[in-house]
Amino acid sequence: MAVIEVNNFKQLFELLKEKEETPMRDEIIGEEVVRRYIRKKVRTLLHEQKKEQFLQETRLRKAIRQLIKEGDISDIHPHRSTGINVLEDVLKKMITTLRTDYKRMTTSKIQRESFRAHMLSAVKKALAPALVNDTYLQGDTDLLSEPPVEFGDEPEEMGDIDEDLRALEEADIEVDIEGDEEKKIPVEPDDEPTEVEEFGAEVSNMDETGRNMAFTTFKKLSQYILDAYDMLADVEDKKIFVDYLLTNLKLYFDKFEAELEIDANKPDALTGN
Repeated sequence: MAVIEVNNFKQLFELLKEKEETPMRDEIIGEEVVRRYIRKKVRTLLHEQKKEQFLQETRLRKAIRQLIKEGDISDIHPHRSTGINVLEDVLKKMITTLRTDYKRMTTSKIQRESFRAHMLSAVKKALAPALVNDTYLQGDTDLLSEPPVEFGDEPEEMGDIDEDLRALEEADIEVDIEGDEEKKIPVEPDDEPTEVEEFGAEVSNMDETGRNMAFTTFKKLSQYILDAYDMLADVEDKKIFVDYLLTNLKLYFDKFEAELEIDANKPDALTGN
């Protein structure tokens, strides 16, 4: 321990004053250290925030550039067929609704199979007559027409008509209608099939829930399909449009079913099972 020599009161007072001021200097130094640490920490946090913001903006700009690039490629390099290009726009409008409605049927796969069959049947039924007409009547070629009959010409068959009519008048005709319900001619309101029944007539042996769902979905989407088809004038474009439409519908139904199977195998978010 050091020995301090005090010779007078003045030295004693100065020594006591120095002892009182030392703790205050320590406190001041400690506070300054804390302030410096806080300032450094704040600067570090601000730097990290700016860095993260910069990275997010960079990623966003990169994603936007990629989207623009993909859009440019699509515009510069379209499909080889106008029919496919038109169909692509139709599918973009249809798929979200088609996926949502398909995945609503979760009771059984039978319902979804019925939905699929009725949708494909409805698309064929809606486009087939127009496609046949556009294909075979192109260029005013009527395959069903017969050579015109000139006045004064009498086909050979015409000579036998009178004899046939007399034979029918003299014949005793009996008609058995038992079991021929399909031959019935509907003339009363309750004889007519409902709109839904007529919609599913081609595949009437399948699940009715799937049929009803398909009926509603097709009503929402049919106008997109018909408008796009009518936009095309070239017969080859029309053929490709119909062919690719049916093929893509089948592929997307397969995809939706696979997505449902994946979702079914995921653990329950609430129970963890």
